[in-house]
Amino acid sequence: MEPTRDAQVTLVDLLDRVLDKGLVINADIIISVAGIPLIGVNLRAALAGMETMVKYGMMKTWDEKIRGREGNNRIDREISLLQGEELELRVPGSVLHTQGIYVAWRPGQICVTDRRLFLRQQEFDETIFQTSLDKIEKLLVRSDTLCIVLEDQRRVSLRVADVDRLAASIKGAMKSRGLVVDETPLLPEYEEDALDFLTERETVTHKGKAWCMVLPDSVWRPGHLYITNRRLCWCYDFEKRLAFEVPTERILGSAIEVRNLSPVLKRKKVFDVIYEANSERKVASFSGEKMYEWERAVNRIISFRERIEACPECGKEAIVLGLLEDGCIHCGWVSPRLKKEAEEIMA
Repeated sequence: MEPTRDAQVTLVDLLDRVLDKGLVINADIIISVAGIPLIGVNLRAALAGMETMVKYGMMKTWDEKIRGREGNNRIDREISLLQGEELELRVPGSVLHTQGIYVAWRPGQICVTDRRLFLRQQEFDETIFQTSLDKIEKLLVRSDTLCIVLEDQRRVSLRVADVDRLAASIKGAMKSRGLVVDETPLLPEYEEDALDFLTERETVTHKGKAWCMVLPDSVWRPGHLYITNRRLCWCYDFEKRLAFEVPTERILGSAIEVRNLSPVLKRKKVFDVIYEANSERKVASFSGEKMYEWERAVNRIISFRERIEACPECGKEAIVLGLLEDGCIHCGWVSPRLKKEAEEIMA
């Protein structure tokens, strides 16, 4: 290798070359005075970036130990372990989160320790769900979902890739603390599949208790109101059946006003859903708590249905709902969800 000289080289270029290629110093130095050797220096040194060092088999063990120790410390900081708490399992997953009438799966890191079970979302430094192990009463594995019933009868649904591993970790942690978990089947009201009116690939996005004015008698009856990715529907509690449903694309609008439901129930908020059926405008009336949340949910459906976006493939504008459900009529682009459904059908 012939040495070269470049007057334009800066200190940054020098450091980059040293860290990338490395620098080896091999020197024997003797310091003498009046011909008498007094000090001897035997110098052997290598200077390079750690990637280069490891590449040539130098300091590899030390590098692994430091990275491993820092990785463990980072995990402890990220999941905020309590003092003396030991981590048993950490896997990516999601929890079924409900707030008001809103229902959604929220992702994060599911952690099982010797004291508690929790899900943490690192990006936002937020613990979405947590419970101590001694508050867990029931466990049930169903497909890719782990259903948990707590002592206050709240239900928690967790989804992970290996749900059996998560269940085994929770049972093991509870057993080590002398706790026993009940694995008997859950009651129907705890079963997610108790909503047997759902069709294939239909999912609930909003749900809540609501009274409905049932026609033609105009009698208010108790039940549960649902919004799915396909329709708005109301289930009559006593008969456990759908008594009203309307596809979301037929919903025209909504409104809230105060009415008297009966001589006893006066000045109650009534949520009216205006929809089209048989080329006529009709109204379905509901009453209960959080009616304003239902109105906002329906308005979001209407605004989303009418929103226009550009096709990712050809750039031509189209209605969002049409793009997602049917694909682009100009270039034939289809959404990843539709491609996945087609592959499953072909398989």
